[in-house]
Amino acid sequence: MKEIDKHIIRDILDEMHIASSYDEDGDLMIVQQADEDFVYDVVIYILVNDNRLSFLGAAQGYEPQADLLELANRHNCRRNLPTAVVRDGHIRMEYSYLLDEEVSREYIRENCIGMTLSSIWHGFMNLERDER
Repeated sequence: MKEIDKHIIRDILDEMHIASSYDEDGDLMIVQQADEDFVYDVVIYILVNDNRLSFLGAAQGYEPQADLLELANRHNCRRNLPTAVVRDGHIRMEYSYLLDEEVSREYIRENCIGMTLSSIWHGFMNLERDER
């Protein structure tokens, strides 16, 4: 597949049994429910624009107890995926893929969606852990 759109991505999410909805702007949105490992819901917006597949994650109500820029920098020095950023005084996890070449549906499912959703969750879960 060479051309992607949000409807294709939603079909793949459905195949993966991942519930999704559209937000008021028409972007795909999923919610990873809080659990004992991370007690905040993580909302992930999935945007498709000109064959760029982007993921933007926010942990609702999560307020880290350390300097946000230091946490983001430490995270980004240790991991390539996702990128931690500070926006409007909150930590966000973001990552994008440019899919301008022919890729398979399986590649999108496993390497773009599955890996990124998991890494965003783990990024928030491990953000304040001191991993020396």
